[in-house]
Amino acid sequence: MEDLQFAEAAPSLSRAAELKPDLATAWQDLGYALDRLGLELEAIAAYQRAVALAPKLADVHRRLGELHLRYGRTEPAIACFNAAAAAAPDTTMGRIHRADALILEGDLRAAELWLRKAVALDRTSHEAHAALGGLLTSRGRFDEAIELYEVALQLNPASVGPWVGIARARRFTVADRPLLGRMQAALGHRGLSDDERMGLHFALGKAHNDLGDYAEAMQHFDAGNSVRGRSLRFDRAGFAAALDRQIARFTPELFEQLAGLGSTDETPLLIVGMPRSGTTLVEQMVSCHPAVAAGGELGFLGSHSSGWECAEGPGFTPDAARSLAAAYLALLRKIGPSAARVTDKMPANYLRLGLIRVLLPSARIIHCRRHPVDTCLSIYSNLFASTMDFMGSKADLVFCHRQYVRMMDHWRAILPPDRFLEVEYERLVANREAEIRRLIAFTGLDWDDACLQPERNDRAVVTASTWQARQPVYGSSVERWRRYEPWLGELRELLTDATPRETAGQSLA
Repeated sequence: MEDLQFAEAAPSLSRAAELKPDLATAWQDLGYALDRLGLELEAIAAYQRAVALAPKLADVHRRLGELHLRYGRTEPAIACFNAAAAAAPDTTMGRIHRADALILEGDLRAAELWLRKAVALDRTSHEAHAALGGLLTSRGRFDEAIELYEVALQLNPASVGPWVGIARARRFTVADRPLLGRMQAALGHRGLSDDERMGLHFALGKAHNDLGDYAEAMQHFDAGNSVRGRSLRFDRAGFAAALDRQIARFTPELFEQLAGLGSTDETPLLIVGMPRSGTTLVEQMVSCHPAVAAGGELGFLGSHSSGWECAEGPGFTPDAARSLAAAYLALLRKIGPSAARVTDKMPANYLRLGLIRVLLPSARIIHCRRHPVDTCLSIYSNLFASTMDFMGSKADLVFCHRQYVRMMDHWRAILPPDRFLEVEYERLVANREAEIRRLIAFTGLDWDDACLQPERNDRAVVTASTWQARQPVYGSSVERWRRYEPWLGELRELLTDATPRETAGQSLA
């Protein structure tokens, strides 16, 4: 069914669900139509009604998990994938969903065992081969992953996920141009979902970028973002107002007033900034230290502090605040039972630094900065597991970046320098050893030479930086925007926003 037919069918399906509110299939069908139309939040609500009525709808649980993950809701996603596995036990998809949950919980070894079992018991499953390929990609085993993706494509030439995986697991060369032809042909398949079409456009954009075909790359990035933007609704006024409230609320006087409320545990090492600003590279570097455990992008603070961003609200009491801090520290301790520091590389935690300072006054915060156009262009040209509302539009990216700068100007003015360090991406790649030594000194740990070779860090990387994180530190991403200058559109406005420090960093690269 084409999207136009879904648009025509949706009102009737909605009416059917109203007339038969206890019929799970009515809500399932409505959810599917809304999903195909890019109305993801509405689809989530319909899917939730469906599984509440019929808990054995494994595929609905799976899709709910994917949608929760897209909005950064890790814990609900884990619950959905586990429910999908429980609804389809002793099946290939059930094993894959069990692995999905384990991956989100950070137990990649157990997830790999489940996926290898799925492949061994069902050699004809393209889904199992692609899922195992995805896991091996995150662990830096790219050659093995690509072989699995190729098997998945042989088993089902119409599948799209393997192309996205291949694009993430390799740098394309001239010899790979036949692959681009196959990927382009896949775009012509009838019945592609928005997710599949979007994934193919970003994969093709990345391939053309690798080959230096920048005009073609941007055409695909524009097309991918056109699809991505259908389900995004960025409230500029609401976002700016939320930052206004934080700037007004968090002052040195408030920190003094609430002193003693939080935990003095020094384990947390938060790495924040805009997406694609170097947060993965910084985590890769510091977690090479034997006393540092990498937590990756933890959604805990975002999902558990809702409504508390200004350290107030009906639920914000001293006991509740201490309980939240203790729960967060328990999560970090689970990740690194004996580690002196555990990283949380959730970029969006820059929105919560005031609350973090109240709850965890001894936490160390590393702020990653990068040239604003390079940052926003990289966001615009990458496909993410979770989506933020500003990602699909160049104009929204410009607005969000300027608000982020405003917020960080405030934190820089009020956070103590021994707990707040800024790192410029351009300086980091140009003066690697000096900057890494500065990072490790900031953590309060003794120096370790292992930190000089982050590409040897064997931790799993599940962000859009999967391939880059396994390469020696390089400077080719500095001033990347120049290759796309004719097609920057609204991003060009940010050229005047680069700071002298960022400009100086570029000249060193």
